Formats: sequence, C-alpha cells, structure tokens
Amino acid sequence: MILINKYEAAINIDEAFLKYQHQYEELKKIFSFIDLPESIIENEQQNSSILRNYYANALDHNLIDVKTVKYILNKNIRPTGGNEKAVYQYFLAEQYLFNNTQQPLSLALIYQLHKILISDLYIQNPESNIFNVNSFVQPEKLHDETELELENLFDFLNDDNEFHPIIQSWMLHFKILTLPMFSESKNKFASLLQSFWLRKNDMDLNGLLSLEHELYIKKNEYLTYFLEYKNEENLSHEQHLNEQISFGLKLHANQLTRLHQLLQTYFRKQVDYDKLTSRQKNIMNFVFERGYKLKEIDDSILNKRQKLIMYIIQHRGFVSTKELVSEFECNRKTIQRDFMHLLDLNLVKVIGQGSALKYSLNLDNHKKEAINDYQSKYIKDTEENLEIDFE
Repeated sequence: MILINKYEAAINIDEAFLKYQHQYEELKKIFSFIDLPESIIENEQQNSSILRNYYANALDHNLIDVKTVKYILNKNIRPTGGNEKAVYQYFLAEQYLFNNTQQPLSLALIYQLHKILISDLYIQNPESNIFNVNSFVQPEKLHDETELELENLFDFLNDDNEFHPIIQSWMLHFKILTLPMFSESKNKFASLLQSFWLRKNDMDLNGLLSLEHELYIKKNEYLTYFLEYKNEENLSHEQHLNEQISFGLKLHANQLTRLHQLLQTYFRKQVDYDKLTSRQKNIMNFVFERGYKLKEIDDSILNKRQKLIMYIIQHRGFVSTKELVSEFECNRKTIQRDFMHLLDLNLVKVIGQGSALKYSLNLDNHKKEAINDYQSKYIKDTEENLEIDFE
C-alpha cells in the first residue's frame, strides 16, 4: 500500500526544476506576446495531437506512419486493421479526457479509458470474427491492491498544493507504470493521464506539448528502466521516484526547447526575418526573447502610449517623430516628451540628425532598476548564443 506521506518526502524542489518552471512560464508569455493567428494555433494543436498519438502508439508497438495517423485524425480515411484502429481509439480517449478536465482524477476515469482503448478496440475491430478470441475479451478489473494504491495517489494529487503540476504529472506518469494495471496499453494510460493533468492545470502550453515525442526519443532508457522498473535493493522508493522525476523533467525541458524553436520560426515569418539586415535581426532576436517584458513594466514607468512606441520601434527597427505624430494623432511636443523619457531610460537611442533623425532600439545600456530585466542583462548573458555584433 502506498502511503500519502511517502510522496510528501520524495521530491526535492531543486534548482533544475525551478529552471524548467521558469522556462515554461517564459515560453507561455512569448506565446501570448507574438499573438499567432488562431488558424496557426489550431493547426499546431492538431499537429501536436497527431504527434502525441503517433509516438504513444509507437511506444506501444503499434507501428504506423505519421501521415496515416494524420489522415485518420483528420477523418480523411477510415481506420482499418488493429494498428489504425488503435490510433483512432487513442484519439477518442484523449478527446474524452480533454472534455472532462473539470473532473478530478478517479478510478472511473481509468475504467473509461480501458473501455475506449481496449474493450472498444476489439469490439469494433473489423478483423474480429467468431474465430478470433479477441472478439470476446471480457472487461478487465484491476486488483484490489492496485485500486487502493490508485485511490491513494489520486486523493493525494487532487488535494496537493505543495508540488508543481509539472512534477505532479510525472509522479502520476511513473506511478502508473509501476503498478500492475491491465493486460496492455500501460504506457498509453500513463501518457493520457499525464496530458489530462497538464491540461487540467493549464500547463500544456495551449495543447502544444507532445511529451510522448521525447519519451520515444529516449525509448530504450524509458522502456528498460521505467516500464520494467528495476528495483535495486540499495535504492529506496523515494530515490526511485526522484530519479524518475529527474528523468521526466529533462524530457520536459527538451520539449519546451522544441516549442521555443517552433514559436521563433513563426515570429520570424511575421517580421520577414530573412529580409532584415544583421542589425535588425539582432533586434528581432531580442524582441522575441524579451518583447513580452514591455507588458510587465509598471505603468508609472512607461505609459500605454510609450509602450506602443516601443512595440513600433521593435517591429520596424526605427521610427521618426513625424511618423508617430501621424500614428497617434497627437502633437509633436507630446511625442518628443515621450522620446525624451525613453532616451532617459536608455530604451532607445538616436540615429541620424536633422530631418533624417530617427529613434532606434538601444540594446547596450540601462539605468533604471525596474527595467533591467527588459534591458541589456539578457543581451549580456546570451551574447555568445545570439552572436550579436553591437554597433
């Protein structure tokens, strides 16, 4: 029997997790900041659903090419055969869970997943016939001890306010793997319930996470260590759980890095990145990584119009007073006062002179404590990565 207090002492919130949590929070803000069209978001959500399905079935040895998975989920073709039907049933199981995120974790969810993933698969499989024993698979019942352990785990997670949802999701995933469950599809149960928990807690980046992809890449380590659950005598339950969480968090970080690259690709399309000069590309790299910080600057430091001026400068590279007078339909002195304030904060710098005078984003200096995170601290810390050549 699993005692709840075993979980309470099992996980250490270390610097690695704090880094991953920060990585997720920043990515979520970047996602909001770049403001992707709804059609693109829906397309990427669909792509992520396809990937989750494809890799979960690949882990379960239902090998089928990703194009076929896409056609099945898009309803371009009807699933035929056991493997294709398994793909469709996984899709139905995920839909069921995502439509019930208001519900707590429960045994009822487990048995409904069993019905969709296993019972319905065999009943509706066109290859089944009276000579096929799979046609007559009886509904499975979990052992009483397994039910009790799951109930304890679910009660703990449903009421826990100490651990972060990302850590909770990996606790859930790996506990499912270590329990005697049903005769098949154990890793699918683990993946689906983890996705459900992350969606329930708004930690799946608007449906874009596909952790099954990372699990598949580390398939050998995942299958041999976690599915078989090597139980060395010199490792306690808590040490096993810590190793599992550590492994899961690394996979989580890899997935966030992939999503970061995906969002950066879309952002660069928005600003015609390939057509920009080297200097403008540097500015756009900075904007992508820290543009969202403008929303967080206190209104007592930058008013709404001044923030809008900064957004315009970021996306155009530079702007003149005359252009902004027309843009905001206000007098020249007002815009000039705004620029004097932005210059004082070292957010912008002057380029050119006379009638050719313009204002550009300043990446070099900072003075005011409240905008340090928005300013060049990022540039200094990541100068080598971005290969910025300051002018």
